[in-house]
Amino acid sequence: MTFGVGQPWAGEVDVLINKLVEKGMLSVSEAQELLTEMQKENDRQKAEIKQVAVEAAKEEAKTTKVKLPKWVERIKLSGDLRLRHDTQWRTEKKPGKDEEKYHRNRERFRLRLGMRAKTTETTEVGVRLASGSGYQNTTNQSFDEHGRGKEIFIDKAYASWQPADFLEITGGKHKNPLFTAPLVWDPDVNPEGVSESLKFDITDNVGIFANLGQWFIEELNVKDTNSDPTLLAYQLGSVIKVADNIKFEFAATYYDFLNMDTVEYGDLTDTASFIGYNHKHSQQMIFDSDEKLLNEFGCWELGAKLKIKDVLPVPISLFGSYVKNQEADIDELMEKGVDPGDSDPAKLEKYSGDDRDSGWLVGLSVGNKKKKGNWYAKYHYQELEDYAFPAVFVDSDFHGGGSNNKGHYVQGRYFIRDNIQARATGFFTKREDESKDGKKDEDRIQLDIVIAF
Repeated sequence: MTFGVGQPWAGEVDVLINKLVEKGMLSVSEAQELLTEMQKENDRQKAEIKQVAVEAAKEEAKTTKVKLPKWVERIKLSGDLRLRHDTQWRTEKKPGKDEEKYHRNRERFRLRLGMRAKTTETTEVGVRLASGSGYQNTTNQSFDEHGRGKEIFIDKAYASWQPADFLEITGGKHKNPLFTAPLVWDPDVNPEGVSESLKFDITDNVGIFANLGQWFIEELNVKDTNSDPTLLAYQLGSVIKVADNIKFEFAATYYDFLNMDTVEYGDLTDTASFIGYNHKHSQQMIFDSDEKLLNEFGCWELGAKLKIKDVLPVPISLFGSYVKNQEADIDELMEKGVDPGDSDPAKLEKYSGDDRDSGWLVGLSVGNKKKKGNWYAKYHYQELEDYAFPAVFVDSDFHGGGSNNKGHYVQGRYFIRDNIQARATGFFTKREDESKDGKKDEDRIQLDIVIAF
């Protein structure tokens, strides 16, 4: 009988064990038992060697892996790209002239790149860059000028501090914290200044919130005043959980535009200025004999939203908004105003004492906008009189931007992927009042592909 252990040194072991069996010093069973024990010991040693090798590889990986600084882990990057086809159909009828029509097509894009950094447990710093022309209420950039490079602007630059769960303070150029509607605020407007947001739960089903804003309108180089035009915003609202699937939210907001009379007469064709933009977009800016602005804005906004889930296959929301400028007084503008060149208070006579000071919006939305396969639709109707709110802040797409408008807004979205959506938006709008500057009707269709990253 020959024994073997299947190792490099097996030949020598076989000879030794065979000799011992032949001489009667080991029985066959004892020889077999000895070989089994030797094989087990050999397997144990192999396992130990393998484990040592694995641990050594792990240690080597730890020493060779690049370690990122802790502050890098606190940074979150985000962005989106929107590609748009934009078509406008406009009909105008000005006094003494024939009706004019035109049709305009534009290919456009919007690019936004953002960064947020959690600097401490209670503080955050954020920056976002965006395309556009620098106007506060749009980040669109058209494909034109034979392929010239496009500009990038600082869209947000802020720091926020949350010392408690119920309080957050933000300073810089930041997202509008107000519960509001596009009737008075274009979603692209990021106010500049300081904001405070407070939230409290009264019961499990009722909460209240308050938002305050101290925002800058203009910085003036005027020798006899240090009171720059500013906006103080005061908002108080509540969130009521009517049932597990029904939530009602409402708020009242007062916008106090201070020191408007420190704005001096300037070039009313310069739409980069507060007075120039408002003047072009339906709000005639009127000045007194000292070339000080007479137009005033002290505006109330009431807003509400009812959201219902799990009744229909998709969520549905009903919303509305009403705004009134209690400081608007066209009779006073006509009485005290002068015409220093291109701002004639006599043009306001056509309004026959109507202060043109209010606006309203009602609408609904249906659907989800979270992941692949979701769809979402939104509709609203609005009417906005000339002096209800500064034109410089309202939706730049509705009726070409500005006030003195009315009409329908409708949008549909479909999520091709979680981060890719197709949109179609329609605006079907008219002048709210044609008496001052003739008829102006405008329809507009926008087709978008939006990619988030």
